[in-house]
Amino acid sequence: MRQLEHPDWVRRLNYLGDAVGDPRRVVALDPVELLETAFATTGLDDLGEAEWPGWSETYRRLLPSVDTESSLHLLGRVLTRAEVLRVLQTWLRLQAAWKATPAIAGVPIEQPVFVVGPPRTGTTILLELLALDPQLRAPIAYEALHPLPSSGTVERRLELAEAEQELWSDIHPPFLTMHELASHLPCECVHFLMYDFAGPYWSMVYDAPSFTGWQLEHLDSLGRVYRLHRRMLQTFEHHAPDPERRRWLLKSPYHVASLPQLFAEYPDARVVHTHRDPLKFLPSLVSILSAVRFMRSDAVDVAGLAAVMEITYKMFLEGAVQSRADGSLPDDRIVDSHFTDLMAEPVAALHRLYEGLGLSWPEGHDAVVTGYLAAKPKGKHGAHRYSPADVGLDPASVRRSFEGYVAHYGIAEE
Repeated sequence: MRQLEHPDWVRRLNYLGDAVGDPRRVVALDPVELLETAFATTGLDDLGEAEWPGWSETYRRLLPSVDTESSLHLLGRVLTRAEVLRVLQTWLRLQAAWKATPAIAGVPIEQPVFVVGPPRTGTTILLELLALDPQLRAPIAYEALHPLPSSGTVERRLELAEAEQELWSDIHPPFLTMHELASHLPCECVHFLMYDFAGPYWSMVYDAPSFTGWQLEHLDSLGRVYRLHRRMLQTFEHHAPDPERRRWLLKSPYHVASLPQLFAEYPDARVVHTHRDPLKFLPSLVSILSAVRFMRSDAVDVAGLAAVMEITYKMFLEGAVQSRADGSLPDDRIVDSHFTDLMAEPVAALHRLYEGLGLSWPEGHDAVVTGYLAAKPKGKHGAHRYSPADVGLDPASVRRSFEGYVAHYGIAEE
């Protein structure tokens, strides 16, 4: 793919790994050593297995798979070691905080609103627009990555979060044209579900086939992931109390694959399901996933990834259609949002969503929405250019794969 090219500083850094024959000789990813380092640096050793059974096994399965199968370059290994160590340290501190303050687990989370749908279908801009509403509260990136006040002041936590937000665009500058990450912006659930190694973050950034195969045989771990989702919201609420008790606003494209587990944990949830022409969202999805993985590995099989994503999202989306039709999912709690409608008439599209969600439209909110969009025009950070051919997709195959999904929702071709 044309966009997969390193800046000089990344290329030169990675040569340091090549110079010694293998970047593993410079940066180790041993799961036992990393866990021991987390124990030593926090003074804690309770992994919470009594409450979160299977967590440790998932960790011990993931890291060796990433280490041996993902072909990480030197910078990729640095990023991985730093992320995993931070997650282990934070997980230990979370266990201590939850044990010391049992009331956290009792904080009510009522009628949360979730934005779900395939990536590149307007989920991010919809999250940002809904987050303008004073009735709703979204998690902010810095609190997702550094959820406890022990990490420092809000200002310090914002600074620390830059290392896993703004840094991505330094490593791969075209990434900013695809998706804006910033420490002060509302963030996806993947960033605080990463504290469970069964969460979607890890499968997004790494090609680790043996771990993926193991996960498919242990889908019961998804229940644990959604219990963690609730506990993280309770933790955010406890440490930053909201006197207005606003409803939580959440977003992740990956929720579309696990709607049964989402509703099992949050039976009173409301869901906005976003839709877009698959011949637009699928190439864009492959493009961004390839870029994310390229930040860690030069061995990105773009065409192979495209083939997997075509099959995967066909299955996810057809599964959602079937589950809504047969009553497995509460269809009356799901509202559909079409990308073309949102882009053509944002305020009108939001009014319709509010009606479906049972939310009241704030006074003067039309101007708030239009003002936000005027300050953030499409392509503000440059154009994200992609096509099916760029990522090895066959348009005719994509049309065939998703024809049932497109017909069911009446999705407009772009």
